[in-house]
Amino acid sequence: MKRMKFFPLLASVMMLVAMSLTSCKSNKQPAPDAEQDSIPEALAGVVGLEKYKTKLDYSKDECWLEKPDSITKNVDVFFIYPTVTGFRDPVQICEITDSELVAGAKEVRQIQTSVFDESCNVFMPYYRQISMPKPGTDYSTVTNYLSGFDATDALDYFLTHLNQGRPFILAGHSQGASTLINLLENYMTKHPEALKRMIAAYPIGYAVTKDFLARTGLKFAEGATDTGVIVSWNTEGLANKDTKNCTLAPGGISINPINWKRDDTYAPVKENLGSLTIEGKLVTPGIADARVDTVRGSVVVTTVDAKLYAIPGDAAALFGPESYHRYDYGLFYNNIKKNIADRIAAFMKK
Repeated sequence: MKRMKFFPLLASVMMLVAMSLTSCKSNKQPAPDAEQDSIPEALAGVVGLEKYKTKLDYSKDECWLEKPDSITKNVDVFFIYPTVTGFRDPVQICEITDSELVAGAKEVRQIQTSVFDESCNVFMPYYRQISMPKPGTDYSTVTNYLSGFDATDALDYFLTHLNQGRPFILAGHSQGASTLINLLENYMTKHPEALKRMIAAYPIGYAVTKDFLARTGLKFAEGATDTGVIVSWNTEGLANKDTKNCTLAPGGISINPINWKRDDTYAPVKENLGSLTIEGKLVTPGIADARVDTVRGSVVVTTVDAKLYAIPGDAAALFGPESYHRYDYGLFYNNIKKNIADRIAAFMKK
């Protein structure tokens, strides 16, 4: 598999992608006025919210970054990509024809989503995402509102027309993870027949909180092979301790992506089965250790070079001086791949 330099959160892709996706829109399916009338204050000043007045038609191939022509696996994955449109002034809703969005989402497919390739049929929709918010934005409120449009439509179409009753995994990262968390609450809990077929949900890179679990009745993973559960973590270094990290929240929970424990049992580098470097090269054994900070709800890594892997520049104000958010998947690539196979095997034995 060809690897590319990995930057799924702060995409600065310079490729020009000549694609025409306008046929994906359907003027016959306007979004409900009630939804438009209830725009939260956190979205004040965001440009392009009127785009959601027109739905995307997910029966069109152009609305899918990936939708397999043939089914070769017994399990599907539905994957929601992270923010790939970077900082924009003003903050805006980005069309799926946006060249930076398309290029960034394609790179995410090669790097993050590829962890599912050996076990799953990959379904990856395009969706109109918000560019990076300003510091202090109530991001959960933003994604809760926006997830009610494209992401909900895509998931509903996937489950209604494409999945054909197979067991499935839901996954995402960053904005995609926050969106998925909202879909779990606002869609999946209202479709219990589909929830029974969910092997696991991997909303990696955004806080899953104890309040969320209590409110929804959903369960967080306790180990490596439990199913019907949520699996998530947020990766950072020691220098982030006591600093602001927008991916974390009070009562947030992370599981160790090396030893699959919820407590603070240390997992050394020798237990890491393989990591992706900043160039996207897979190295074995991996380069990251891991320990859960049960107070912050994060996974702490001490063995990678922060100068290379930490989020740089202006984004550090959002994530802290030593956030490894961009590499939540990559640092533990082979461990995640194995865990996906292990959870599928456990589900199939039921």
